[in-house]
Amino acid sequence: MTTIRFAFSGFGNIAKTHMTALRALPIIKQIPALPVLDTLITRDPEKNRAQAEAIGFRRVVSTVAEAAADELVQVIDICSPNNRHDADARAAIAGGKAIYCEKPVTDKYSESEALEAAVTEFGLMQQLAFTFRYHPAAMRIRELVREQVVGDILQCKIAYRRSGYLSADRPISWRLDSKMTGGGAISDLGVHALDLFRYWFGDIEHAEGRVHTHVKRRPSAAGSTELVDVNVDDWAIIHLTTSSGINGMAEVSRVALGSDAFDIQIVGTRGSITCDLERDAVPAVHLLKGSLGARPEPSSLALIPDEKSTMGFSVDNHFGALHHFILRLSGDDRWSDIAPTLNDGVIVERWIDRILQSKAGEGSV
Repeated sequence: MTTIRFAFSGFGNIAKTHMTALRALPIIKQIPALPVLDTLITRDPEKNRAQAEAIGFRRVVSTVAEAAADELVQVIDICSPNNRHDADARAAIAGGKAIYCEKPVTDKYSESEALEAAVTEFGLMQQLAFTFRYHPAAMRIRELVREQVVGDILQCKIAYRRSGYLSADRPISWRLDSKMTGGGAISDLGVHALDLFRYWFGDIEHAEGRVHTHVKRRPSAAGSTELVDVNVDDWAIIHLTTSSGINGMAEVSRVALGSDAFDIQIVGTRGSITCDLERDAVPAVHLLKGSLGARPEPSSLALIPDEKSTMGFSVDNHFGALHHFILRLSGDDRWSDIAPTLNDGVIVERWIDRILQSKAGEGSV
C-alpha cells in the first residue's frame, strides 16, 4: 500500500490526538494510503526520543527545516504554539511538503494572510484543523439547513463555554500570552464558532464584539508566589450578520464553571434546530407544524467512526478531518466543499482581528 509519511511539529496534547487519529484510521476505515508517523520535531529530542521510538517514529529532530529536507517526509503536521505556525509552515513550503495546520493559522492576522498567499502560490496541498466541520451533528445541521427543513434561517446563537481558566491559581502558560497566541478565548474558541457560521450559512458580512479578562493575574509558574498580568481575554461575545441576512451571536468563555457546552440554537421560519456539540451526535429538530419524518443524512458521515467504533467527539472530529486530508492527498475529491483551508482561517481571523484592534484602541482588553 502507498504510504503518506507525516512529520509532527510539537508533542503536546493536540499532536498526540492527531497521532491517535492517524493510527486508528487503517483499523476503522479502508483507506487508499497508509499514514505513517515518520518524524517527530521537538525542541528537546533527547528528552522525547524514547517515547517517540516507542510510538514508532523513524526520526526525532529539533527543527521543521530538518524534517522538510527529508525526501521521505510528505506532510508537515503543525501542532506547535500559534506564534511558531508561520515559521513552521514556511519551512514546509521550502521543502515542498503538504501542510496540515492547527488553528489559528498564525498568531497575527497579517502573518496569516501572507502565509496563506505563499502556500497558495506554491500550490501545496493544505488543510486547516477546523475539526468541528467533521462533528456528526455539525454535518447533520449543515444538511438540515441546505434542505430547508426548518424553513429560511432567521438567526443562530452559538455558545462555546469552557471552564479550565476560572481558577486564579492556574499558572501562566503560552496560551495566556498574547505574544504566543494572538488572543485568548476569542482566538482559541471563537475561530471555531465563526467558522461554523460560514460552514452552515455562508459568508459573514459584518461582525463586531467585545472581549474581557476576568482573571487578570496568575502565578508565573506552578508553585510560584510571583503574580504576572494576563494579557489575553477569557470571555468574548460577537454579534454578526451573514451575507444572506441571518443574524447571529457567538459567546465564548474559558471561565464558565458548571456550564461547559458547545450550544447551538438555530431558528428558522418553520422551526428550530438545537444541539450541544459536546454531547449530541444528532441535533434536535422542533417544527411549528407536522413532524420531521426521515432525516436527510449527509454522505460525509462516512469520514468519521460509526457509533460502534467511536473514540469520543474530540478524537472523532480529528479523525474525520485527517481522514479527509488523506483522501484529498490520494486524489479523492469527494466532499471538497467542506474541506477547511488556510483561507477559511484567514477569513475568520480577519473579523477577530478587527474586534481585538477595536478593543485595543479603547485601551483595555
